[in-house]
Amino acid sequence: MSPRRHHRPGALALLRLGAHLPWWLWRPVSVLGTVVLATAPGGFTPVRQWRLNYERVQGRPAGWTTTYRAFIGWMENTMISLQLAGWSEARIRRRIVMEDSDAWARLEAAHAEGGVVAALPHMGSWDLVGAYACLEGLPVTSVAEGLPDGQFEYFRDLRARLGFRIYDVRDRAVFTRLRDDLDEGRVVCLVADRDFSRRGVPVTWHLPAGDARITMPPGPGLLAQQTGRPLFGAVTWFGRAGRLHVLVRGPMDVARGADGLEAGVQELADFFCAQISERTVNWHMMQRFFKGVVA
Repeated sequence: MSPRRHHRPGALALLRLGAHLPWWLWRPVSVLGTVVLATAPGGFTPVRQWRLNYERVQGRPAGWTTTYRAFIGWMENTMISLQLAGWSEARIRRRIVMEDSDAWARLEAAHAEGGVVAALPHMGSWDLVGAYACLEGLPVTSVAEGLPDGQFEYFRDLRARLGFRIYDVRDRAVFTRLRDDLDEGRVVCLVADRDFSRRGVPVTWHLPAGDARITMPPGPGLLAQQTGRPLFGAVTWFGRAGRLHVLVRGPMDVARGADGLEAGVQELADFFCAQISERTVNWHMMQRFFKGVVA
């Protein structure tokens, strides 16, 4: 495993505070924070980048209301990530709206025969749908981005209480661990729209504002290809009363060889792109994503 980043006790203390902040206080704090982010002169870099990404998808600028809605959703996702371990099973189930019960049933049927690979974009709340999956008998394994010492362990332990198994992305044996977990019958869920590697799979996103060539992470497709386990896509978004809508697609075909991998990842890209185009306000992409679109 590569070296960890320096431990920042202050940041960890803030995370712990957020995990125990009561809802009646969290809501006004998040609204105030969102207003500041959306209104600040010049804007913070993540806000500017999100607006640029939105404009590349939709072909028009994101107004103040759209930006506000986007960052309220991001705040909601942050709150859920911090506080989910303290939620009851009933509360988790109440927040879920299944958009396609037949597709979810196909996912459950595939899992009855062994491990399953699931890929998600940075939309809605991947933690909440993962917690719901664990409750439904679909034990989730995932990978967390490299966090400083203390923060990674904190998030990992919170999710373990929900049934997750979390690995550090910097663990050099992580791909082998994911394969082992598939053999064990777990659901390996990977956030897979933004490519952090140098080995991304080239795909085309067919956007309302015109096609874009990007690369997507190879991980989900490679896991499905090498293990023979099915690949599903899942997209989530917030609706009324903060309920999380879940849409599943698959299984997707990942044939052998480089061409088979590219075709499978393109099918995943088509699913992601269609949902992100329709619900861009729910896409928490605040980093550079499209070539040449930089804040």
